[in-house]
Amino acid sequence: MSRSTPKNSVDREAFRDMCRKFAQVEIGPRWQEADRESKFPMPFYHAACKAGLIGLHSPEALGGAALGVTEEAIAIEEQAKVNPNLAIMALIQGVAGGLLADHGRDIHHQIARANIAGECLLALAVTEPEAGSDVQNVKTSARRDGDDWILNGIKSFITLGGDCDVMMVLAQTDPSKGRHGMQFFAVDRRSPGVTTPQIKTYANRPLPTYRVMFDEVRVPDARRLDAGFGAIMAGFNRERVMVCARWLGHMQTAYAWALEYAKTRQQFGRPIGANQSIAFQLAQSHVDVEASRLYTYHAASRWDSGLPIQDIITDVSSAKLFVTQAVYRVTQIALHIGGGWGITEELPVMRMALDALVAPVTVGAYEIQLRVIAKQLGLPVD
Repeated sequence: MSRSTPKNSVDREAFRDMCRKFAQVEIGPRWQEADRESKFPMPFYHAACKAGLIGLHSPEALGGAALGVTEEAIAIEEQAKVNPNLAIMALIQGVAGGLLADHGRDIHHQIARANIAGECLLALAVTEPEAGSDVQNVKTSARRDGDDWILNGIKSFITLGGDCDVMMVLAQTDPSKGRHGMQFFAVDRRSPGVTTPQIKTYANRPLPTYRVMFDEVRVPDARRLDAGFGAIMAGFNRERVMVCARWLGHMQTAYAWALEYAKTRQQFGRPIGANQSIAFQLAQSHVDVEASRLYTYHAASRWDSGLPIQDIITDVSSAKLFVTQAVYRVTQIALHIGGGWGITEELPVMRMALDALVAPVTVGAYEIQLRVIAKQLGLPVD
């Protein structure tokens, strides 16, 4: 993914206010029903496009706003305050759309325009049963057949895989070249040979997760991108900044709920927050929230500076490592403060804690971030 700096700017406080109002109006009434049904509410995608919140990073020539990662982070943070899972939708559109915009030809740019206009929902199909953090182990194959390519393989944990119109599929075109023999294909989800059984999950339910299977799926060569392993690794680093914003928004809501509950819940004739054991946990949550805010927006600012990825990768991995651990701590403390009521559906805190469980393992697991940081420190890790 290219490392261009943002071309436009906005009044960030006004932009944040707009994003906050959008989330309250468009996510607030939708997420609980979507969570119960484990079904993505397609009107939410259309509303986000109408509000100009899809394609924030994309060039104006494609209908985007040419804004920076900082603005993307603001939008996702405000959406995640209402629901951290529906906030993923814009994140996925940003990464998949970025592949189309930065590495595509005319046909790919047409898809990107349609995506920003609300006419083409995108998904990103990279992860496989044996290739999660180990992206270079992707086994889905693409063999040339005249003017087409034939795809075979299985992808796992593909968010929106059964809901999208087009999915960006990473496949091996030349196994002899290893990770350098991979390329992306813009695959129509309704193509013959594509099946998308849903994977039932406890968390992330408003954005269903799918197993995507390709059985002799024919894709025109025109839909192949001149991008592969390097492009997705760059995309993942940008996505990690967005993931930090997602969990920052979520932990703020959990912390605010726990603080208010501790001030109003009475036991032994006084608020439970008067107990030092509870008060100190909330003080730690406050520190986690504020440190996560600093980490997230420092990483976003570094990305927007246009510096080479090699110069900012430590900032991004450090932010992702800290924030995804912090949201787990904050939501677990909130759950504990909720006491017996915390595990009921009468309080929202159990859902908050469940959603946060996936934070350390998505878009580069905890151990991967430690390895990246260690290598950047010059340590000889293998």
